[in-house]
Amino acid sequence: MSDLHASAPGQVVVDLIDLRRLRAPLLASLDAAEAALIDYGRDKQRREPLLHCLWAAHHITTALGALQLYKAEMLALEMQRGFLRLLRADVVAERRNLEMGGLMRAIKTLPAYLDHVEQVQLDTGRGLEPCVNDLRRWAAEPLRPAALFFHLPFAPNCGVSATGPASTEEAVRRAADVLLAPYLQGAKGALGAQQSTESVRTVARIAQKMHGLMQGSAQEPFWLLLMALCEALAAELAEPDECIARIFKAGAFMIKHAREHGSANDSAMDYADYIQQMLYYMAACPVQPLYVAHVWQVFGITECTLTDAQRGLIHGDALQAALNGAAERLEGLVGVLEHADLEAVALGQAPAPENTAEQMQGIRLRLLAAGEDVLAEDLRAAGEVLQQLCAGRFAQDRTRCRQLVLTLARTLVEIQIALSEGLLRRDSQPGEDAFIAATLPLLAATSSRLNELQEQLQQGEDAELRNSSAENLLAMADALALLGLGREAVVASELGHWLYAAVGSFTTQWPAAMSFAQALAWFSLYMERLCLDPSRDAKSLLQAAESQVALLTPAPTAVDIASSPADAGLLPNSQQTDSAPVESIPEPEPAETIPAAFREVFLEESQEIIERLQSELPAWVAAPARDERLREIRRHCHYL
Repeated sequence: MSDLHASAPGQVVVDLIDLRRLRAPLLASLDAAEAALIDYGRDKQRREPLLHCLWAAHHITTALGALQLYKAEMLALEMQRGFLRLLRADVVAERRNLEMGGLMRAIKTLPAYLDHVEQVQLDTGRGLEPCVNDLRRWAAEPLRPAALFFHLPFAPNCGVSATGPASTEEAVRRAADVLLAPYLQGAKGALGAQQSTESVRTVARIAQKMHGLMQGSAQEPFWLLLMALCEALAAELAEPDECIARIFKAGAFMIKHAREHGSANDSAMDYADYIQQMLYYMAACPVQPLYVAHVWQVFGITECTLTDAQRGLIHGDALQAALNGAAERLEGLVGVLEHADLEAVALGQAPAPENTAEQMQGIRLRLLAAGEDVLAEDLRAAGEVLQQLCAGRFAQDRTRCRQLVLTLARTLVEIQIALSEGLLRRDSQPGEDAFIAATLPLLAATSSRLNELQEQLQQGEDAELRNSSAENLLAMADALALLGLGREAVVASELGHWLYAAVGSFTTQWPAAMSFAQALAWFSLYMERLCLDPSRDAKSLLQAAESQVALLTPAPTAVDIASSPADAGLLPNSQQTDSAPVESIPEPEPAETIPAAFREVFLEESQEIIERLQSELPAWVAAPARDERLREIRRHCHYL
């Protein structure tokens, strides 16, 4: 589902790495809130447990906001308000019990929602609407529109025309300038206490005009859905609410943006969010007039869409337990049926196995609890066949009896295989395939070793340590190459070879050395992200490492330093580790491009700098140290 909607404009894809890092603290805060709420339920005169609940809810809200899970954050905010109402005694008697029940339900729902988010990598809001509105209902607050928690997966560019815009940018600006005022007037009338049908028609006509102007852009589906929404409002198939008011307001901002920027998309506008909200009203329409029916066809809405989107969530642990229980019971049932000669039972020559109907019902209920409706239906059909065989309905037809026994065995085996695959999918990481599963141990080891190398190389100048690090990098390159990770192997190999060449005279002041450090850091980040979330595209990190590797140049040797006339008096030997290398100093421009007056000043100041360097360097060479003298030498070289 996440693949279908990953490229939708404005859609925020959840970062699984951040989610998994914050998952443990989130669950710990939820457990703490649950324990404190139970403690408060034992003695409602104590207020200290509610303070612990408030503190845990604050941590949860902050973490969800940092993860950009804004729909889950709405539930966390309602939890905070609920705990605060209990603390202030704003709800009493029966409403207090209802409030506590709603808070406990929210605490149990959030882990299931985090499982759902990790699976689809989107903040869909599924299953949150009853929890949020129940907490608001017990406090006599207005309910949140259900459209805020609706999500329908659809293909990228759904509702976008293949042809580009037919109007020029100037025509779009002029048209938007003319349409803004009547749109605002029409939206005001459509959302007023006395809804005006004519105002709704005005907004629909303007939406139709904007739809034609924005063909081929990410804004086109918005205007198509706004036309259908106006049709639903005019036909009294939808009622104006807070969410529809936000949609109309977004339309006004889009027309204003078009007046100033033409058909360009507004980076601050979350088109996907408004599209999802309008799709809720389309799916909730009991009948489908012209534009609504067209939207149903374009976005693939069916009669079951709204029911499926509002279906509750199951915590990952409960889901795993239901699947495991169904698999174990099914294995036991298959064992019983294998020991019983079903063909002899059907012919009345052997007793029927006991409790098979009860066992099948128990397995079927667990499959339904786990959301495996198709497997549950297959098992129900298999149970009917088994009952008919045990009742002897096919005792007179041995051929038919044998066929049904084979069909029953095949069905049970297929259900077993499907259950095993489902359990394996839940145990594996999202997006993990056979290749990633095989390479994951090596990638994890490589990531860990790269982090160690970075820490070791930051400790100082140690030729033996750098030599060992270079060997490790080359060994990584060989291992990655054997697994077919060619680009990664090239990066590791280039880093290892450069480190070998730099062992003789290594200094972090070289631009190439800085490129090496940055390349190693990017490569380490790439390996870490690949291990934590194989389904996410991390090639940008690898490209950054490759770009830094391309900047690597060989380290200067002692021969190069001695033979360079420009270094005379500046670098007396190759063991200086903190002096600025000559290759980092840019060459002066050709003399003919420098005015005579500037050239005279430059030569005069350069001579002074060289004299100072020649007077200060011998003392520092006699006793090298990272002190004020070295900083003065660096300042002179930088100025030169």
